[in-house]
Amino acid sequence: MSEPTPQVDLDGERVLLEGQWWSAAELSTAIRARIEAGDFRVAPLATALERLEDALSKTVAVSLRVPPELHGTFTRIAQVEAVPVTSVLRRALVFYLASEEATSKLIEATDA
Repeated sequence: MSEPTPQVDLDGERVLLEGQWWSAAELSTAIRARIEAGDFRVAPLATALERLEDALSKTVAVSLRVPPELHGTFTRIAQVEAVPVTSVLRRALVFYLASEEATSKLIEATDA
C-alpha cells in the first residue's frame, strides 16, 4: 500500500507531513541532520520535499483586478476561514470552472 500524497500549501510554500507543515528549507535541514546523525530513514522527508518542489514548479502566477467590494468579500471569507485570500480565490475559480455555466460555454466554443 502506498503512502498518501502529501498536502501542499501553495501560498505558504509548505507541505504537510505527519501533522506538521514543513518548508523546503526545513525539510532539507531535517534530512541533513538525520543523515549526519547516522539515521538514514529519510524517505518520508525526501518524498515530501520532492512533492513540494514538484507542486511549486508546476504552478502559474495569475494577476487580476477586482472591485473593492469583491475584494472585501474575499478578504472577509479568508479571515473567517483563517486562510490566504489567494486560497479563497483559487477555490472560487475551481467552483466556477466546475459549474454548468462554464461547462456549457466550453462545449459551445468547442462545437463552433
